[in-house]
Amino acid sequence: MPGLTGGCLCGGVRFEVDAPLLRANHCHCSRCRRHSGTAVCTQARVGREQFRLLSGAELVRTYRGGDGYAVKAFCSVCGSSLFGGRWPDGPQVSIRLGAFDDDPGIRPQCHTYVDSRACWDEIIDDLPQYPEGWSRDAVPRAGAPTLVAHFRHMAANNRWSNARLHACCATLPSAEYFRDRGAFFGSIHATVSHILAIDEWYLTGLHAERAGRVDYGAVVHATRAELTRAQKAADRRLLAYCNGLTPARLGEVAHWRDDDGDDHAEPVHVVLAHLFIHQIHHRGQVHDLLQQAGVAPPQLDEFFLRADAPRRAEELHRLGLADAAPPEPPKPSRST
Repeated sequence: MPGLTGGCLCGGVRFEVDAPLLRANHCHCSRCRRHSGTAVCTQARVGREQFRLLSGAELVRTYRGGDGYAVKAFCSVCGSSLFGGRWPDGPQVSIRLGAFDDDPGIRPQCHTYVDSRACWDEIIDDLPQYPEGWSRDAVPRAGAPTLVAHFRHMAANNRWSNARLHACCATLPSAEYFRDRGAFFGSIHATVSHILAIDEWYLTGLHAERAGRVDYGAVVHATRAELTRAQKAADRRLLAYCNGLTPARLGEVAHWRDDDGDDHAEPVHVVLAHLFIHQIHHRGQVHDLLQQAGVAPPQLDEFFLRADAPRRAEELHRLGLADAAPPEPPKPSRST
């Protein structure tokens, strides 16, 4: 099997590596910044026995800058940053990911020396962050919140909110539940049915199936039990979809056709944002209709904050959902 190849900008230095690479990271230390001229030096490590320098050994120059510092190895003709670590010695070779010709088969797994990063360097992914270098014993900080993580939390919130709402609806006498209360869709049942219809409609488009026209006011499920089962299934589909999201997928395009027969296409992240707002909007309508029916509506804003954790813990466990609250931040030290 051919190895992974790479080299410098002028082509004078060429190397080959046998996969797999061991680990990869973004280094934010001041030395890497100055050597690369960028915010980070992104590199991967490979075992010495997996690495072969094919040509240009005489062109490689090194700079260390003092005892204990990692070597910076570069092409003396074009200046390309190539290798680091203990080059040319040591059991591993550190290779700049940008020097590979094709996909190296690995992605950066963490940020290192984040306490040394430039003031303008903002980390926006959710990779672990090490204040200094990586080691097996080092404890990383949590990565930055991401839009993907937010949508996953919102999908879990949707599942939890609908479970509370449907449980409350189940306590109503049938006549009160199906009564036309003059709402936009009439009854509680019809309003909850609309939530499901739109969920299923957008889910079709999000799964790369061209969603056809939808009847916004259609009541497909005649009974509460049938509607609750169908909503549960849709909630699980949405949760699975969001759990499988990647940053690249957020920019893909979903297609659907509206009630007037017009075709639409929007990025996935826009469709998801709209879908979650739509759900919240109509759950609010049901909330008011339940109040009119003489039933205390469920509290639907106890999902995210740590202070509300005891109020949702049992339900989250029963639904198989993780708590979305972030870890408690460290308390500031008090000077004496």
